[in-house]
Amino acid sequence: MDMNDSKPFDPADIDETLTRVVAHGGRTHLLFPFINGITAEPRYNSIGMVIAGYAASVQDFQALTAMVRKASEGAMWRILFNTPWLVRPSEDGGSAERKRRG
Repeated sequence: MDMNDSKPFDPADIDETLTRVVAHGGRTHLLFPFINGITAEPRYNSIGMVIAGYAASVQDFQALTAMVRKASEGAMWRILFNTPWLVRPSEDGGSAERKRRG
C-alpha cells in the first residue's frame, strides 16, 4: 500500500463501519482499530472505552471521537481504503507539498 493513496481523515467521521463492539470480561467495549504509523514499524492498535449495553450510543461515539482527536496531538489521521492510520505530518503522502505546488 502506498500512503500517497491515503486521504485526510477527520475523527468526526467515525461511525459503526470503523469501530467494533466487543464483549470481554463482563464488559462491553467500543474499539477504534487503526494502524500506528508513528512507530518505526507500523503496528495495529486501537483506542477504546467501556460502554453501557451492547450497542454504542451517540454519546459513546462523541466520547470516542474526543479520545481519537487527543491521540493525534503532534500527528495526523489519514485513511487508506477503510483503514485509519496515525502518521507524522511529514508522512501524510505529501498532500501539503502538492497543494503548495498546485
